[in-house]
Amino acid sequence: MNTYHKIQTVFKRDPDNNYKTLLEGQFSRPEFEYLADCVWVFTEKVDGTNIRVMWDGVKVIFGGKTDNAQLHAQLVQHLRDTFTEDLMMEAFGAEGNVCLYGEGYGAGIQKG
Repeated sequence: MNTYHKIQTVFKRDPDNNYKTLLEGQFSRPEFEYLADCVWVFTEKVDGTNIRVMWDGVKVIFGGKTDNAQLHAQLVQHLRDTFTEDLMMEAFGAEGNVCLYGEGYGAGIQKG
């Protein structure tokens, strides 16, 4: 299945500060510059762990950013309770090849 893709930052990062701060107004992609005058809604970034919920048409498979990622046991149980085979079959049918990307967060994940 696909690995979790990189989400591009809106602004370039400052090389003089080890790329830790953003350079507001200096867009990292021309697409972001094109959207600069549009109304945007900003939310706080969640510091969690990358999650993939994959449906092959028969079973649900959970993964992290890569296939070798270790997921927190309580998070895996929550995913099993939430993304049941019946739910995925109802939503996507038996054809499969579906990958949902998300962020897992809560107690014990990323020291939070």
